[in-house]
Amino acid sequence: MVLQLLPVLLAMAGQTALPPQQTPPPPVVRTAPAAVIAATAQTPRPAPKLYSEDADAKAAVAAAIKAADTDDIRVLINWGANDDPRCAEFAVAQRAREVNATYSFFSDEYKVANVDVGHLDKNLDLAKSYGVRLEAGSLPMLTVLDDQGQVLANISSKALAAAGGTGFDSAKIAAFLTQYKAPAPDAIAPFEAAVKQAKREGKTLFVWFSAPW
Repeated sequence: MVLQLLPVLLAMAGQTALPPQQTPPPPVVRTAPAAVIAATAQTPRPAPKLYSEDADAKAAVAAAIKAADTDDIRVLINWGANDDPRCAEFAVAQRAREVNATYSFFSDEYKVANVDVGHLDKNLDLAKSYGVRLEAGSLPMLTVLDDQGQVLANISSKALAAAGGTGFDSAKIAAFLTQYKAPAPDAIAPFEAAVKQAKREGKTLFVWFSAPW
């Protein structure tokens, strides 16, 4: 009886009966069609370009020389093009174990500047200033500079080719880079001079051991 009178009492009080509690509907999850998901998963990401086609090559080489001077190492200029298949092959070969057996190709012994030469129609004046003659089939060309920007060596990819002319010989690349890497600095003479100065001035000598990497 009480339950039957409840709507009447609520109406008399100016109120209405509360609606029965309802469970909210589940959220709608929208997914892309299966074909779109499959196409996205199968689309390969474009490989990063080794040679920046819009970079200021002269500024890039200057920056590499400055960094090499700071670290007392060498500069390696890689003259090439993104659409040249041999340049792509060399990018793989330079990561071989023989090349990186004693040091990191990219940072420990060389500051690398990759210079885009397009279809042998870009940065030719810059290449000429370092004694580099760019020819079809010679890419990539390599130039080694000392930490003051002086040319130490130029070499064509033909000289680094594997037997039969296909691909590159990683042992040849490693030998070339080892030949022209910077010599170890003379640490004995500065150390002995510092010891003598500390004794004269009655000071303690602080020795800092470090490496380019």
